[in-house]
Amino acid sequence: MNRKLWENLASLYGIHAFNYLVPLLTLPYLARVLGPEEWGAFAFADSYARFVSLAIEYGFGLSATRDVARSAHDSLARGRQLSGVFGAQLLLGAVALAITTLFARFMPIFASHRWLLPGAFFLAMSQGVSPMWYFQGIERVRLMGALWILGRFLGVGALFVFVHSRGDGPIALFIQGLAPFVAVLAGVLLAYRDTPFFWPSIRRGWMALHSGGALFLFRAGTTLYSSSNVLLLGLFAPPVTVAWFAGAEKLARGAIAAWGPINLVFYPRINHLMATDRIGAERAARWSAWLMMTAGLGMGLAIFSSAPLIVRLALGSGFEPASRVLRVMAALPPLIALSNVLGAQWMLALRLDKELNWIICGAALINLAGAFTFGRWYSAIGMATSIVVAEAFVAAATLVILRMRKLEPWRTAPAEIAA
Repeated sequence: MNRKLWENLASLYGIHAFNYLVPLLTLPYLARVLGPEEWGAFAFADSYARFVSLAIEYGFGLSATRDVARSAHDSLARGRQLSGVFGAQLLLGAVALAITTLFARFMPIFASHRWLLPGAFFLAMSQGVSPMWYFQGIERVRLMGALWILGRFLGVGALFVFVHSRGDGPIALFIQGLAPFVAVLAGVLLAYRDTPFFWPSIRRGWMALHSGGALFLFRAGTTLYSSSNVLLLGLFAPPVTVAWFAGAEKLARGAIAAWGPINLVFYPRINHLMATDRIGAERAARWSAWLMMTAGLGMGLAIFSSAPLIVRLALGSGFEPASRVLRVMAALPPLIALSNVLGAQWMLALRLDKELNWIICGAALINLAGAFTFGRWYSAIGMATSIVVAEAFVAAATLVILRMRKLEPWRTAPAEIAA
């Protein structure tokens, strides 16, 4: 728990505060200016952008961060990793552009709100190609964090200046993409000041895709049960219902972001310690678990007890049904806190990628089944229930596997494993 870790934690809290709290601050304005129906279409496009950005990111926030953390003193290796990741993301971006063009014809909401698609794709690319994984791996995120915060601050001002009517949803999407776009340009320049320059390489890109494939399955499965429900609901529900669900989900996810920086800071630290000090890695994981579970329980209780007030203040009139959805989602903060510590931090550090992928794929299937049954029968409430059941499955399954193998982070490692 040295000074560098605390500095990185403070920087990532600044980034996450602006990534999640700024949308929560602009949410009341956009919901009122666009109205429930147009804001529902906007939320659908925003959800699509985040879904595509996670595909372009491809899990490099886990796989590449882990590799960089373990080659922190080899600048040549880090330069090749940058070249490979950027080459892979160019390939993924081309595929995403083709899919986005197809969606313009075949998805009902995009067919009636076609001008939302260019902004959604720009937002997806700006967020997906962020080199933040590199700075997390070398545990130097302070300057990158400052650039990201500045971009978000300017974006908020632009929203209030340029978005005034119900037809301004496409402008709002482009503005949301500008902040990460500027941070990406600055981040690339900063990264290549620290390493030898290699052009993005298709060959290295294929290698990066292959090496991060297992963790991409992890991220893809996670996305299917955590970030795709607005898209799924939009397939068979009107925009107003999508707006109620999306509003509640944004509020719940904003609360969950409270411990996001803890997860991002401890992940490279635990991976670094696993190679040098197993007992120290367990100690770091216990610290992370204590911090994240405290935050998760507190957030869950606050959401459940104050859901009607939160919805009234954040979303305004026309969104009252979202309070019932938000109360169902109050179970998410403690469940996700537990699964993040045991899964994303500890199981990945132990190289239990395959086991974790099976858990995530199971949760994705549970969520899909719930979405097309509970979601279709009970609309927004059913979709929220589907997410909670999937997250509970992940938390329980990670705990069971670690207990079966006697690898819990609170269990002292045998002397031969520590050696």
